[in-house]
Amino acid sequence: MRHPREACSVYWRMWRSGCRVFRRVRLLCLLLLPLGVVGEVRAEPNAWSPYQPFGKRISSRVKRSNNTYGSHYFASFSAIPLRKQTGFYKNTMVSLNTVAYGLTEHLSAAGSIDLVSLIRARDGGPVYSGRLQVSGSTSEVFHLGASVTYLNTRVPVGAPVAEGVVVPPGFFLGMAMCTIGNKDNQLTIAGGWTHDGRRSGRSPVVNIGGAVRAFTNVMFVTEHWIFTDPDRDFIAHSFGARILGDDLAIDIGLAYDKEYTIRVTRVGMPFLGATLNF
Repeated sequence: MRHPREACSVYWRMWRSGCRVFRRVRLLCLLLLPLGVVGEVRAEPNAWSPYQPFGKRISSRVKRSNNTYGSHYFASFSAIPLRKQTGFYKNTMVSLNTVAYGLTEHLSAAGSIDLVSLIRARDGGPVYSGRLQVSGSTSEVFHLGASVTYLNTRVPVGAPVAEGVVVPPGFFLGMAMCTIGNKDNQLTIAGGWTHDGRRSGRSPVVNIGGAVRAFTNVMFVTEHWIFTDPDRDFIAHSFGARILGDDLAIDIGLAYDKEYTIRVTRVGMPFLGATLNF
C-alpha cells in the first residue's frame, strides 16, 4: 500500500498533466474558430471546469452557415431560382470566371469567360458563354425551369476535325429542367437540344446534378453531362465537396471525360473553385 504522501504526489501529477492537455485542446479550438471548423465557445451554468467559476461549463457548437448556393452546381444550374437583385461571382482554377444575377424573382442571367483562351490564340475566339433562365417553385420541394445558353467552344473540346470541314465556333443549347428538393438536398434532371447556327443536333443533351448537405457546413455535389449526338457524342462527370460559408463557398472536386481531362491524370482533372455572393 502506497504512503499517503506518495499517493498525493501521484494525484497531483495527474492533475497537472490533465490541465496541460486541456489548455492545448482549448488553444487548438481557438485557432480553428476563425476557419469555422470549431464553433464558438460558450459557458453554460451548472457545471464546473478548472478555468471557469464554479457552476459554469464550456461547450462548443459549429455555426451552421446559411446555404445560398442551391441555385447551381459546379458548372450547371438547378431550377431553384436566384432571388431578385442577388447573384454570385464564381472563379474556377483562376481561369474560368462566372457571374450570375437574378433580374426578377423568376428570370436570371449568367455569363462566363475563360481567361487562358482569351490570352492564347484560338480559332473562333475565347471560350465564353451567355445564359438566360426562367424558373420558379410550385412548392418547397418542386421547381421547374427552362434556359437558353450560348457556348463559344466545340464539344468535345479536343475532338479532331476532318481537313476541309468548317465547324462553327460554338452552339446554342435549350434546356428544360426539374429540381426536386430544397437548397440543401436536391436532384436536378434537365434535357434539351443543341443548334450550331446551321443545323440542330441529331440527339438530345441530358444534364443530371445533385447535392447533399452531409455535414454542418459541407455538401457533396455531383454533376453529369451527356451529349448523345452520334457525330459528337460526349460524356463528362464531376464529383466533389462544397464548403459553405455565409458569403463565400469553396468547391473542390474532380472532373472526368475521356477526351480532354483524362490527359491531366488518369482519373481526370482536379479543380478548385470559389463562389462569392453579392
